Amino acid sequence: MKIIYVLIKTVHGKLKIVSSKLRTFEEVEDIHEVYGQYDIVTKIVLESQSEIKKFIQNKLLIVEGIESTETLMAFDEEN
Repeated sequence: MKIIYVLIKTVHGKLKIVSSKLRTFEEVEDIHEVYGQYDIVTKIVLESQSEIKKFIQNKLLIVEGIESTETLMAFDEEN
């Protein structure tokens, strides 16, 4: 399992629309609207490394109202 955190900056006035759309994606485990440089922080859980690219290109980046993103990949937990 791969976990990524995506920091999202939205177009002015589109925060709620973007948040609502992100909540429809089954991969999105957690979402928070925040203050600061970014407007939304999401935790996304995917099955594999290859799924990360697919999710970002085919779902995340086509959401209307997203101005920019920064993706952070979590380290795999050691047992």
